[in-house]
Amino acid sequence: MKLKAVLFLATALAMPFGLAGCNEDGVGGLVTGLKAQAPLRPDILKLMDEKGMRKEDPILIRAFKEDNALEVWKRDKTGRFALLRSYQMCAWGGTIGPKIREGDKMTPEGFYSITPARLNPHSQFYLGMDVGYPNAFDRALGRTGAAVMVHGNCTASAGCFVVTDYQVEEIYALAREALNGGQREIQVQTYPFHLTATNLAKHRRNPNLAFWRNIKEGYDHFELTHLEPKVDVCDRHYVFDAQTTSPDSTTFNAAGACPAYAVADSIAAEAKAKQVADDAEFKTIVAEMDAKEKADADAILVAKLEAAKPKKPQPNMMASIFGTPATPAAAQPMTATVGTPINVPIPRASPRAPQLAAVAIEQPAPQPQQNDNLFGNIGNLFSFASPQPEQAAQPAAQAPVAQPAVQSTVVRPGGVKPSPAQTTTASIRPQQAGPVVQSAPAPAQPQAVRQAPAADVPWWQKLNPFGG
Repeated sequence: MKLKAVLFLATALAMPFGLAGCNEDGVGGLVTGLKAQAPLRPDILKLMDEKGMRKEDPILIRAFKEDNALEVWKRDKTGRFALLRSYQMCAWGGTIGPKIREGDKMTPEGFYSITPARLNPHSQFYLGMDVGYPNAFDRALGRTGAAVMVHGNCTASAGCFVVTDYQVEEIYALAREALNGGQREIQVQTYPFHLTATNLAKHRRNPNLAFWRNIKEGYDHFELTHLEPKVDVCDRHYVFDAQTTSPDSTTFNAAGACPAYAVADSIAAEAKAKQVADDAEFKTIVAEMDAKEKADADAILVAKLEAAKPKKPQPNMMASIFGTPATPAAAQPMTATVGTPINVPIPRASPRAPQLAAVAIEQPAPQPQQNDNLFGNIGNLFSFASPQPEQAAQPAAQAPVAQPAVQSTVVRPGGVKPSPAQTTTASIRPQQAGPVVQSAPAPAQPQAVRQAPAADVPWWQKLNPFGG
């Protein structure tokens, strides 16, 4: 019963800390606290032996946010630090940039330290190590927050550095052995990314650029020497490997003015040369990036202008082979030009028969019509037109000599010109003004007159196909 009561009390106490994210001093590992005393595994011991390291030698931790990497460096037999192992982080809080205040869920950037008191073997997140935020630099700028941890449980972070349980157990054991071996505190360097000239140029417009340049001095010192840099803060910025030179001031005040100090010759010249080279590379890369951005912006603008232009019709392969079909007349637009006359043909009047003067036409006496066949007489029988007697040509001896002979044409209504058989030669006198009078025939030569068909022919004779 007593064991059950202890477990219930431990669970009840752990619940509030579980809701607090990284900011916890949890007792969730009260029963399983022995994991904090787990020895180093054989594989890591073998790796240290290969690198000339002992388990009690000091360690140094570096974290890079954009790379999701947490590195453990350990001092080897040369007295310098070498990379022992790099761990892939599950998560880290917020975005690149320093932590400013409590609850912003940002992971801090800068130089921190883990002391023996900041190891938490009973962390709700398997195991935990407090990195020591806020430090003197953060407090000088009025930044707030607490309990920023390196812990396990591989969950979403509320501002901590999160790894797996297996990883944090190894990291915790490395830290424990180094502190037990005499290391007073473990330096933790946290960066947004590797502080190279290229990466800084990529983030040249970030408002934290000046801050990153400041912590880059400590980054460069470690990159050049592989020695843990001495970190101080004065006038609200970091100074590295500095030694005061004034007898009146031997300490650095984070919020006060910096005392007179100097950097050891062993690192000062080399660090200065690296800074000059990196600055020159930074400017060159920035110029190239700016030129590329401008070229890309110009290309986008040109593309937009080209897209706004009216598009030309694409060539038609079939039209190029067979030709473009003619546009139908009805589909062609009609245009008119003001003042331009239009040639429209004027319709002609229908030809009419000439107005001839009344003349006397000499014709021979009618001859009885001979029907050569039965069908011709039947055609005459049922014809509704008056029969036209054949006109015989007037003998040439009876034509008056004094009068010119002309060809007269009898024009029927409708303007139909008769066949040549219906024309006759007649003597035409000129038309005179006044009423038309038929000229009298000469006494010696009486003119033949047209005789109308007899109107008193009996009907039965008309039905007789043989005539008579």
